[in-house]
Amino acid sequence: MIDALASEWLKLRSVRSTWHILGAVVAFVLLMAGFTFYVGSLWDGLPAGQRATLRAAQPERLILMPAQICLAVLGVLTMTSEYATGMIRTSLVAVPRRHTVLAAKAAVVAAVALVAGEVSVFVTFFTGRAIIGDRLIRDFAAPMAEELPKLFATGLSVPMLAMVGLGLGAVLRSTAGAITTVVGLLFVVPRFVVFLPSPWNARVGSVLPEDLTLQAAGEVPLAVGLGKAAGVGLSPAAALTVMALYAVAALGTGAVMFTRTDV
Repeated sequence: MIDALASEWLKLRSVRSTWHILGAVVAFVLLMAGFTFYVGSLWDGLPAGQRATLRAAQPERLILMPAQICLAVLGVLTMTSEYATGMIRTSLVAVPRRHTVLAAKAAVVAAVALVAGEVSVFVTFFTGRAIIGDRLIRDFAAPMAEELPKLFATGLSVPMLAMVGLGLGAVLRSTAGAITTVVGLLFVVPRFVVFLPSPWNARVGSVLPEDLTLQAAGEVPLAVGLGKAAGVGLSPAAALTVMALYAVAALGTGAVMFTRTDV
């Protein structure tokens, strides 16, 4: 297993796509710094009486979606690129046990995604606070001790989506198909769920990745807010558990397909 892990780590860090994806995450972090600077400048230009009404999205929340997509793509490419190039045959000759190959891929991708997700969220948060400084902007005024556990919890959604991407890559063996499925799960399905009859819109929405991320931070996103009066929604611990189930289900399905089909 150690040799398999070393092999997968070597493959992951030696391809340009990995660095392009991580570079995209860095670019989004810089973009969030620019956004925060704009918010600060906007606050400076307002009359004193209007500054208290200024609202702005928190950059550490905005960075989550691009980070999730980027690392999900990394998970997809970790599997599908080997099928596209035929490298998967070489990998299975070197390590005939397919469960070991998939487990090594999952461990390496999860580690990279965890670091990338948490670093991008925390760097965005601390950079934003440094730029805002002592400006009394409502959405940047929460106590740091209260925010840090939320940041860690939401950052865990990044490796979860990376595992979903890896599992879908093993099932579909198509880069385009797997990426489209992940994007649909993140963007398309939640938009349609809102139009379901109440309280099913909130019940279904509460277990989708978009709402799970916010519930992990103790917040109430749109779909869950629709059923708030009926007590619909998950605790942060339950939301993190459902996230883990997404990863387990995707990798489990991927393992079945990977071990039972020819390459």
